[in-house]
Amino acid sequence: MKKLVHTREISMRTFDLGSHSILVEGSLIDHGYRPTQSGAPKKFELVHHMIIRLTVQGPGMLIERAEATMPHHPREECLEVLPWIRNLEGLEIASGYSVKVKKVIGGIRGCAHLTSLVIAMGESAVQGYWGAYGAGKGRTGLREQTIKKFINTCHLWKEDGPIVKEIRENLEPRDSSE
Repeated sequence: MKKLVHTREISMRTFDLGSHSILVEGSLIDHGYRPTQSGAPKKFELVHHMIIRLTVQGPGMLIERAEATMPHHPREECLEVLPWIRNLEGLEIASGYSVKVKKVIGGIRGCAHLTSLVIAMGESAVQGYWGAYGAGKGRTGLREQTIKKFINTCHLWKEDGPIVKEIRENLEPRDSSE
């Protein structure tokens, strides 16, 4: 017999702010199965509710602003880590992102829950940026710098695959800044 003891809901939304800037909002909600103080049957309780907002500037995918709130937390000390989320500002969402996030806000410098959420938000930021500024109906003139964030991130986006080949055929000429 299986008993449900924990649920975690992670949701993310990305907004186009214009000028190649996006806002990624991530939310983490945990519920736990805990006994009541009276010894009555166990019930689900809200354990964590955390929200992170990252403003990301493309095409370099640089985190320009990072903020976090905890509408619900198990201990008051949890709130002590909230200012540390700003240490993500200036971090680039690129290869090695997860390792960099762990160095900046992981371990005793932060919160395991917030760190997990920020790592998941990196992929969501890339997807959201692509949705706002990537190839699509009527969009041409992408730059190599933009598509580099996607190359070799999965089987379909392999360097020598048809998606990358097709997109590169429609790239803008390279700038000297790339």
